Amino acid sequence: MDREHYKEMSLSQLQDNQFYKKLEQNQDRQSMLKITNLTKKFQSNLTKNEIEYLTNFEVKTSHFYGLPKIHKCKEIQKNVKKCNSTYIKLPRPNDLKLRPIIAGPTSSTQRLSNLLDIILKPLCTKVTSYVRDDMDFLNYIPQTVPRDTLLVSFDVTSLYTNITHDLGIEAIKYWLDKYPEEIDDRFPANVILEGLRIVLENNNFLFDDENYLQIKGTAMGTKVAPTYACLVMGFLEEKLYTILPETFDLDFTQYIKENWKRYLDDCFIFWTRSEEDLKKFHSVINELHDSINFTNDMNRDSLPFLDILIIKNGEDISTDLFCEETDTHQYLDFRSCHPSHTKRNIPYNMARRICTIVTEPTLRLKRLQELKQHLRRQNYPINLIEDGINRAKDIPITKLRKSRHPEENDVENIPFVITHNPRNHNILNSAKRFFPILEQSENMKNLLDKSSIINSRRQAPNLRRILTKAKFSSSNQRVVKKCGDPRCGTCDFIQEGEHITLKNGKILKTNTSMNCKSSNLIYCAICHTCGEHYIGQTNQLNARVRVHKQHIRDETVRCTPCSEHFADCGKGKFKIFPFYKMWTSDESARVTKEDYFIRLFNPKLNRK
Repeated sequence: MDREHYKEMSLSQLQDNQFYKKLEQNQDRQSMLKITNLTKKFQSNLTKNEIEYLTNFEVKTSHFYGLPKIHKCKEIQKNVKKCNSTYIKLPRPNDLKLRPIIAGPTSSTQRLSNLLDIILKPLCTKVTSYVRDDMDFLNYIPQTVPRDTLLVSFDVTSLYTNITHDLGIEAIKYWLDKYPEEIDDRFPANVILEGLRIVLENNNFLFDDENYLQIKGTAMGTKVAPTYACLVMGFLEEKLYTILPETFDLDFTQYIKENWKRYLDDCFIFWTRSEEDLKKFHSVINELHDSINFTNDMNRDSLPFLDILIIKNGEDISTDLFCEETDTHQYLDFRSCHPSHTKRNIPYNMARRICTIVTEPTLRLKRLQELKQHLRRQNYPINLIEDGINRAKDIPITKLRKSRHPEENDVENIPFVITHNPRNHNILNSAKRFFPILEQSENMKNLLDKSSIINSRRQAPNLRRILTKAKFSSSNQRVVKKCGDPRCGTCDFIQEGEHITLKNGKILKTNTSMNCKSSNLIYCAICHTCGEHYIGQTNQLNARVRVHKQHIRDETVRCTPCSEHFADCGKGKFKIFPFYKMWTSDESARVTKEDYFIRLFNPKLNRK
């Protein structure tokens, strides 16, 4: 995206005072204090590990970013149709909109949000309209409907940001009171509701180096958001069932209960009443709450829901795949650096998806042929494609549509996770040789006996993850600053600025803006008295400074010449300048980069 255009679009959302408020300073400290007070207040309801999980971790402020809704942009769709290339150049589409995301995997409230999500998720299955996924929805679709049936969908406008806090708390309280047996006895309603209010009211974040607070709605990005939104919508539907008889009869209310299906903010119904009744119904659901607005779409012949296209031919209902006009089917290239089993399973799984969704045999064969063309373009071997398609075609559709979910598995799997590297041998096989050592512990023996260890690999950083990030800053200045936290023990040791000049005259420039809380970096430590320097690497800068200070104070734990030098020559004083931020969390890469800078600058204090 055009950088200035992206900034303008983001600020147009953040400047809406109904939803966001600009802050003078960061509020992570206040948020953590509220969570700590919550754990103290309800410490009898929480285990020691849960309290540790909620309160003892390194907090990083969330960042706001916007995902462009490319599939809803008419200007982009128009250009896609005209273009014969994989790429189009359209820097500033006039009707493009952003979906606001607040990314904070280690934000102050994220762990509390995660715990609440685990506690509340079982309540979702109690919602009458609840649809788990597209597979679940397929099993609700009838084979025939009355000839004059309308295919109707509803969508809630910006659901996450339009749920007021009072509505959300009221909805969650309703479900907790109605199904208390679904919640662990350790978590009474007041614990859950107070925790939820902290998550909702302390969603602070950064955009373009400015602090903001979301004052209405919940963040798309916090763990509990989907469950929370599902239960709020379910609460409004329960309210709907009580007021419908005022406009319609009891039979109509029962008809809505049985046929209205919803996945988060997407709703679908096979409408067998008149179009006039549909307009009345649309008016009724838009009066459920001032902040919740439904838009409506209908068709007599076909209508998409999730990634399924529902087709009505007379009285018969069939289903097909639904793809957005902007979908170019750029599946994983077979030559890419991914585990072999991942790539080899793609033809079968893609074919299985087609055979599950597409009901008409002729149309299914057409979709499978299209899949073959897409995969051939991505360099998949023809034999592998045909084998996957044939295997999928041999499975009856009744078996394909039988939902299976992780909680239904009898065996609990324990993933053995490593970062994928094609040059590595199978580390799990080597690790299994040491299982007898683990089995000397009775607890570990019982755990391993009941579990299946599976080989799991995380993806190494790809180009997209390396080149893009949630953080946005319009300033091109790369500078080291103190974090300004009054509790920070590192601020006094930070050397601020864009660069430093070493004693030997060489200049160290920082490759990005950093502060005391920065992580995964290379730093330079300079003696306060003589200016001699030391180059090191660390996963967390403030933790590393604490180690240096400890080594200076206590000679029995010193392991580097620089600690002795800082103690004797510097009288315990030194400055830290982080200058190189790594773009991968791999420690071996960080150590390699540290060695490179040591050879380049030849620091005296690194010599053994």
